[in-house]
Amino acid sequence: MRSYLILATAVICAALVLSAHGAEQAKYPQPRFPSYLKPPKSVEDIMPFARAAVRQVGGRTPLGLVEKGMAAAIFTEPAAEEMVLQAIKRAYEERGVKVYIVPEYELLGISKEEALKAVKAMHWYTSEQGYMEALHWINDLFIEPEVPKKWLQQRRPDLYKAIFGHDEEVPQKLRDVARQFGGPSVAKGIIKFLDQHPDVKAVFWRRGGRPRTARLLEQHSAKFYGNFIFDNRYELMNKASTFPGDVWKLAEERVIEPFAWVDRVEASDPEGTRMSFELTAEQARIWGSAAYLQGHLFLSPYQATGRFPYSSVEYPALQKKWNPPLLIKVNGVFAGTNNHTGAFPRIEVHVKDGYVTEVRGGGTLGELWREFLKYPNINELNYPYQDRPGYWWFYEAGLGTNPKFFKRPDENIVGNNLSERNNAGVIHWGFGGSVVHDPDAPTESKAWIDFPKQHGLPKDHWWHIHNTLLTYKVRVRGTKNTWITLIDKGEMTAFRSPEIRALASRYGDPSEVLAEDWVPHLPGITAPGRYEDYAKDPWKTISQVIKKIEDGSYEYFYPPVKGKK
Repeated sequence: MRSYLILATAVICAALVLSAHGAEQAKYPQPRFPSYLKPPKSVEDIMPFARAAVRQVGGRTPLGLVEKGMAAAIFTEPAAEEMVLQAIKRAYEERGVKVYIVPEYELLGISKEEALKAVKAMHWYTSEQGYMEALHWINDLFIEPEVPKKWLQQRRPDLYKAIFGHDEEVPQKLRDVARQFGGPSVAKGIIKFLDQHPDVKAVFWRRGGRPRTARLLEQHSAKFYGNFIFDNRYELMNKASTFPGDVWKLAEERVIEPFAWVDRVEASDPEGTRMSFELTAEQARIWGSAAYLQGHLFLSPYQATGRFPYSSVEYPALQKKWNPPLLIKVNGVFAGTNNHTGAFPRIEVHVKDGYVTEVRGGGTLGELWREFLKYPNINELNYPYQDRPGYWWFYEAGLGTNPKFFKRPDENIVGNNLSERNNAGVIHWGFGGSVVHDPDAPTESKAWIDFPKQHGLPKDHWWHIHNTLLTYKVRVRGTKNTWITLIDKGEMTAFRSPEIRALASRYGDPSEVLAEDWVPHLPGITAPGRYEDYAKDPWKTISQVIKKIEDGSYEYFYPPVKGKK
């Protein structure tokens, strides 16, 4: 008891210190976009960034965890930039690391030209069509996607046409090729490659979904070190790859530190998100022990559980104890205008006691979501390990933790919007139940494959909303009003702490080292204009910003461009 009281007192004292540097700002910051991004003319232009990247131990692509004398394998997407890959290979070899860089199309036995043609044919949309996120959910997260496709076509042929109409005009051969990238077919090729190359001890693959990616590698899952995002100049030649790994990891530790002593969480966002939940002492303890995934902290107890958690000390190793899923009674509204694919008219997702009850607005995305809220058996059946029926649980609160990531214009033009979720303080909410492992082993949950297959239901969460200017705070158990603000208007408050600023000073002026290089352009919030107008057609604003960034006329470049206001 004495030890408990001493530790509790220490946490409360730490909370008071954190509260001091985590006091909420009075207003939202102005927009920003990094001004220093320049197209490379040669491999030499890229090498300083590549050398930093192969030493980076933080985030979702910790190439620096591979030690001298080891062999690593990087499996790349069809559109990966050759000059960038050459630089990564050269930088690794300078460190004494043997590296295999293997394109996915080689594993599938096709040419690069065939691969790019297939991807382009199927990825016809831009981020203007944010509703296309539903395409991935149907095609990849249903074991037999033709079942929900047929159901949607019968109920709402207009919605079916919106997301599948173009696909049906594409030759079947191209469709079959495009759907193999990043999925089980490539995974089989990787497994075969690893069987043939036993010297490989570290694997990097895909842009996200690390737990799911590891499971795809079956007996080689322990070799999965992380995703590979440094395949283009936007991702590699920015300050995210050079951000100090020790600073990055310490900041993440400071975010997670209070979780075990929390009894209530509240979050709000200027786009309309308002949510809260409460925790028992045991739930908080489990959450605090399981919330770590570097570059993507689990700020939802449900997402942190139903798995063997990652070790924060020996990442990417897993801990030994499995935690059952925590279906916390979250209440509130989740609102926004962006997801992993792109933009859509403002949506509201209403959640009561942890379960989605209503979806308002959202344009075509909202229409699709409302239809699938009524999908057969999706609300009535109990998934394995859940003590309540249904699929539509609030699941994900993934926190980005590096202040140098940004919303990539080139990505939006081809219908992706993944990079902004890596920015420090950005949370992407995700909905739909999920269990990563069965209790007996850290491999893909057989129960969570067999059950959806048997009942024609989805096997994992999806349906995202990004909040880029969130305020997220936690209350210390046993106190009436001791709150710690972990995110303040989109900024991780850990970066304000004297401890982290002192560590950052080893690498330069901490105000510059820790500065946010990107702040979202939201009219009426961070930029001139009316949010109500923006919310009706977000892509109109986003596309205008992209155009200004590309022609060099953007008013909010950071650091400011000389000669411009």
